[in-house]
Order: sequence, then structure tokens, then C-alpha cells
Amino acid sequence: MPTTVRDGLKLRYRTFGDPQSPPLLLVMGLGLSSDGWDVLPDKLSKSFHVITFDNRGTGESDTPKRPFHMGALADDAAAVLDAMSLRTAHVFGISMGGMIAQELAIRHPHRIRRLALGCTFASWLRSKKPNTKTAIEFIQIVTAQKDQIDFTKLGLILTSPEFMKSAEAAQAFARWRKHAESGRARKKAWLQLLAISGHSTWRRLDQITAPTLVIAGDQDRIVPIENSRKLAEKIPHARMLVIPGAGHVFPLEKEAETVQALTEHYLAGEN
Repeated sequence: MPTTVRDGLKLRYRTFGDPQSPPLLLVMGLGLSSDGWDVLPDKLSKSFHVITFDNRGTGESDTPKRPFHMGALADDAAAVLDAMSLRTAHVFGISMGGMIAQELAIRHPHRIRRLALGCTFASWLRSKKPNTKTAIEFIQIVTAQKDQIDFTKLGLILTSPEFMKSAEAAQAFARWRKHAESGRARKKAWLQLLAISGHSTWRRLDQITAPTLVIAGDQDRIVPIENSRKLAEKIPHARMLVIPGAGHVFPLEKEAETVQALTEHYLAGEN
């Protein structure tokens, strides 16, 4: 896999689709490498030249020895665009990746064509929190060693109850689990959690100039939907899309709806 170096750290990235298609950078969330996108890059590559990368501390990217802030992760994302010789790109960030994408849009506004933010928030301190039991269970899972992961519990936290009962859930979640596990951050996931705890774009959201789509599932137990509504209200001219019946990993539960929403949003800027 190709790599680039920023701040002394090697960053792995990967591409999908035709280089002549509009570029689209996908930014992953807490504790997972870019393999956690599962089949989404392939689906989106029908219309876009998709770029994914491993955030520092996950997958084949290097892990720093000291804590870092969300701005450093955003600058990593910009370095990947530099490595691809891309002046601009569409961007989709999910969960912590949505926080990175906010910082990228504020710190490097000229690099963003159109922005999409999935199930994320503008400030940990100002956010509506998950209930305490859910938050503790989630943190324990994402920081656990491989042989200590309760994937059944993780599925119940990340997806809607209806999805986990459905016939297609077992196959889809098993496939996602295989991809997600391959490059997961373990002990160093705490460094990303620290970055999340210090994240705040609340007073700077009006600096986002890219046309923005905010997406959330109404059954999200990790980042309650109220956080996405606040983002959509504070980002100039942002649109809000609620995916009924979906939990935190809505691209897994509602794959077709996610691909359609992103494709329509980004291609509207290419006409």
C-alpha cells in the first residue's frame, strides 16, 4: 500500500476507482483502520476516485508516542491529499472521522469541495452524551485486546435493535467485523479518545464554507442525533439527513441509502 510521511509518522492510504473521477476522501472513526469502511469504498468508486487512509495509531500507519489533538489528525488527512497531488477533494468523515473532517474544513478550507459529516459532534463538552452504561461498555470494547472483544455486545451498541434481529445482519456484521478487526487500534486507542475529549469546533463552525451534508441515524446510541442537528444548525447552509431506523454505523445498516445520499450530494457540486 502507498504511504506518505507527516510529523515523522508514516500514513498508509489506498485508492479505489478511476483517477479521472471526482476525488473523495473517506475519514474513519475511533479505533479502526480504513479497512473498517467495509464495502463502502467499492460502492462509491463507481462514481468517485475514492481515497481511504489509516489514521495515526491504526492499521499500517505509525503510532505516535505522545498525545495529539484533532487538528493533527486533520493535517494528516491533508497530507494524504498532498501525496495524491490533489488540490481539492470531497470529504466524508464518520464519528471521530467527522470531527477530523470538521477540522480539515476549517484549517484547510480551500481543499474541500463538498463535505459530509456522519454521526458526529462539534464539542465533547457541549455534546449530548450516550448513557453512562453504554459509554463505558463501548470504551471497554474499543480498547480491549483481540481475544477479549464481545462482538455481540458491540453490534448491539453500534447498530439498531431491529438490524441485529434481521436475517441479513449476521452476514453483514460478520463481514464488517473481519474488516474492522484487521487494523484496529488497541492500547493506543486511548490517544484517540483523548483527542476526542479535547475536540471543539463549536465556535468555529461558521468558518466552514464547503456545502455540507450532516447525516445521522435516529437510533444512534453512541452519538445521539441531537448532536448532528446542532451541527446542521451551526454550519452555514448545511443540510440534515436523518436515516430512520439506523444506529451509529448507518453505512452498514443502510448501505444503499448512504451511497445514494453521498453520491447525490457530491455530484451536485460537479455539474
